[in-house]
Amino acid sequence: MSEDNDKRSSANQEGGSSSSPNQANANINTNNFSFKYTESGGLNARYLLISFDSNTNTLTSSTDISGSNLSQKTISDSDKQELKETIIQNNFFESKADYPPEKEDDPSLVGYSLAITISDKTHTTAWTNTSKEMPDSIKKVIDEIKKVVTKEKVV
Repeated sequence: MSEDNDKRSSANQEGGSSSSPNQANANINTNNFSFKYTESGGLNARYLLISFDSNTNTLTSSTDISGSNLSQKTISDSDKQELKETIIQNNFFESKADYPPEKEDDPSLVGYSLAITISDKTHTTAWTNTSKEMPDSIKKVIDEIKKVVTKEKVV
């Protein structure tokens, strides 16, 4: 075993392109990208689900909580890349997990949640239409998601 390690070390020192199995897996995982965005509640009991999974390259939306009103489309690599860049540039993975409402018992309260996975990072955040201190960065991510959904005519 030590002989194998010596061979890898000397190949790396000589500028060889030997890579460990972990490095190969890291490259595969960078393509792992998914998100799930939901809006629900309010006086008119609205519901919206938008999700994407890079394994199927499918953008899915539903305006019915039962999932019976489902729309699906594949998205381009450029749209997928733009979404990932917007998420990373806006530091989504550093956002708080919860932005509580000003008043919990407001019947007009609309709840939102966004869960994103890129590579080995996963983060979920939730907020409402009355949340205070809601960062613009999350709004920018949602705007980008809705831009792709509108462009692809999924909702």
